[in-house]
Formats: sequence, C-alpha cells, structure tokens
Amino acid sequence: MAKQGFYTGENELVLAATDVAALDELSELGDQARALARDSRAESTWRAYASDLRHFQAWCAEHDLEPLPADPTTVAMYLTALESSHSPSTIRRRLAAISVSHQLAGMETPTAKAGVKSVWAGIRRRNGVAPRKVRAARTKMITTLVEPLGNRLIDVRDRTLILIGFAGALRRSELVALDLDDVEEDTDGLVLRIRRSKTDQEAEGEIRGLPYGSHPATCPVRAWRAWIDASDITTGPAFRGVDRHGHLRSGRLSDRAVADLIKRRAAGAGLEGSFAGHSLRSGVESNMQDLCRIAGAGLEGRSAARSEFVIR
Repeated sequence: MAKQGFYTGENELVLAATDVAALDELSELGDQARALARDSRAESTWRAYASDLRHFQAWCAEHDLEPLPADPTTVAMYLTALESSHSPSTIRRRLAAISVSHQLAGMETPTAKAGVKSVWAGIRRRNGVAPRKVRAARTKMITTLVEPLGNRLIDVRDRTLILIGFAGALRRSELVALDLDDVEEDTDGLVLRIRRSKTDQEAEGEIRGLPYGSHPATCPVRAWRAWIDASDITTGPAFRGVDRHGHLRSGRLSDRAVADLIKRRAAGAGLEGSFAGHSLRSGVESNMQDLCRIAGAGLEGRSAARSEFVIR
C-alpha cells in the first residue's frame, strides 16, 4: 500500500518509490489478468454477452430493480417477461451473460438458485422446439455442390473451402482461421494444423491429415494446390474475400461468409434443403464411409476413418 502524505527523510523517499513501483507492477498484472480472462471466450461471445446485459440492465431500470447483484426473483421475473417474445436459445444466452457478469464481479450468481432454474425449465418445456435441422452435405451432394464451379478465382476458392471443409470435418471457424503456414503438402496429401477449435478452448491444437482423393474433381489436395496457384498467396490468411471484380482481398474471410457461400452454392446447384457452414462437418459425421470413398482412403467405418483423418 502506498504511503500517504509528505516524506522529509531519504529513507521515507526510498520507501515511497518502492511502494509506487509495487503498485505499478500490480497494476500491470491486473491488466494481464483481465486480458487472460477476456481470452477465455471468443470475442463474438463477449459481444453477445454485452448486448444481453444491456437489455437486462434496461429492463431492471424500467422496473426499478438492481441488475448487479441481481436478486434471484428479479432474474426469474426477467425470464418470464422474455418467454413470450424471445426464443429459448436467446433466453439461455442471456442467462449465461447474467451468470458470467456476477462471477466476474466476485458475486454469487442468481442463475444457480432453484427458483430461477424452475422458471427456465418451465420455459424449455413449454417452448421446447427441436432445432431446425440443417441438411448434412453428404458425398453426392458435395459432388453436386462443386460441379458447377468454374475457373474464376471465387469459384476456385469456394471449391477449395468446400472440399477441405468436408474432408477435414472442419467447422467454419476452423476453416477461416487457417493461415498458409497451417497447411502443408506432403507425399500423402495435406496436413492441417488446427490451432484452436470450439472444443479446444485451451488452444492445445490438433493436426489433421487429408489424403489425395481418387477423383480429381473432388480432391481436396488438388483443390488446395489450384487455389494457391490462382491466388498467389504466400503468407497470412489462407482463405480471403474476393471482390466483384475478381480481385483478391487481403483480409481473412469471416465464418459468416462461409455459411453464406455454402447456402449460395447449394442454391446454385439446385440442391433442396437448408444448408449452412456446419453442413460440411455434419456431412462427415453422418456418412463417414462415403467420405472415405470420395477421399480415396479405402477405410471402413467411422473409427477407422477417424484414425486416418485425425492425428493427435
């Protein structure tokens, strides 16, 4: 603790300087701790939490209630107010935001109380709706998806994204996070370094191998080579935007853009159903034997395919 008041002696001045230095060090450690805490969740998650908290605070202000610390009854009434106008998934996220805000403030979270849990259980029971099923992009669909794509830069990029995403069972966030240095080509195919994924919050990373495909049109390795040749990328993000004039942008492609391009390419290929970026990953999970055939792996069954495609 820094000393207050004036110091007249040399020893007192030395002590004061030492105390100030200690405070500076603690302040720096505090900044580092806050940065580490922020890295515990994705930026998009923090943005969503901030928006949810603003809504909760505004509701509390309107009803003259305290948002932090919030009484469990306040949270239960807030959930009840949301029930008629918001989806269960939105309410779940707002519950999480309220819980996190209390935990970070060192306060007991009201969301763990029995009354809040009961109200939330009632909302789920009353409004429980099965999530909209996004159709898995299975092997024949993948072939249909990439068949219309030509030699334009955007076509080459989209073909590569689709084939690597499907063969590697990658989430769209994992796809767009790839840098050129994360993709290596060897005699067996491609080796991908996944630095962080949704299920790898500790950022331990993972290595995945993609073998050559037996059919050139659906081979992820050949598609990757064509993309690198066409784009002339030598460093930085592996997948980038392409403007309407066919010029490559410098910025990294967003995961939302991947979802949009999958939907656009599916519609262009005349495929029916609801498609999104994670259709590529779920396609692998729903039909791993088809994946082995299209990739030319010659494997039987899910467990064998996992040992071939994922090298930890």
